[in-house]
Amino acid sequence: MAGFRLVVVSALCGMLTLWIFRRTTDLTAVRQTIKRVHAHLIEFRLFYDDPRLIWRAQKAVVRENLRFMLLMARPILIMTVPMLWLLIQFDSAFAFEPLPVGEPSVVTMQVNGELKADDAATALQAPPGILVETPPVRSLVDRQISWRIRPIRPVDGRLQFGFRGTVIDKGIAAGTRPIFLVRKRERAAFEYLLHPQERRLPAGEIDWIEVDYPRSDVVIAGIALPWMVWFVLLSLLGMILARRFRFLR
Repeated sequence: MAGFRLVVVSALCGMLTLWIFRRTTDLTAVRQTIKRVHAHLIEFRLFYDDPRLIWRAQKAVVRENLRFMLLMARPILIMTVPMLWLLIQFDSAFAFEPLPVGEPSVVTMQVNGELKADDAATALQAPPGILVETPPVRSLVDRQISWRIRPIRPVDGRLQFGFRGTVIDKGIAAGTRPIFLVRKRERAAFEYLLHPQERRLPAGEIDWIEVDYPRSDVVIAGIALPWMVWFVLLSLLGMILARRFRFLR
């Protein structure tokens, strides 16, 4: 299922990118610039024995490449921010797999203040199907509290943390895959904007809570590759198909 979703969203992103470039770029000027670059490159072969003409052709190639970059600047600027944000969401959707059933994992809480001796009583309550195998382990230097957990069957639920009178929860999945697997639930506003799949942590003494999901490749047609490799290949394929069959006018 993850592979099918990646095929669809990658192809659509490729088509959308091609559409934006067509609508925001002076294609005539781009074609003319590319032709001029080719013409100046041919000069290298025709006038290889004339240093003055070769130097002039080199300057012309640099000038035309700068002109080409300026023509490409507008669509690139339009695409950069939304595409970066989308890629971060795709990382949550395709880069991780749920906790393996029967395998241990670690859950970590980051505290923004000094840990105290009574913080060892911090509680973690897991949903049915997940065992909490250790008491809270504190790292005073890193200001972190960690637990080892072990899923014993497929689970899609929420962990609950009790810390200094405050109860915070965090989504967790094992053996069954939701659309997004968010490793961290954050308090920082910027991090929340990057990962809005879970609510922002309330103001308080907890900076983030992390579930250590393992990274995984995406399998398509029996081939396992990192999702970013598939995304680039499938996006290019989407552009080629859109241009070949004129899906986008």
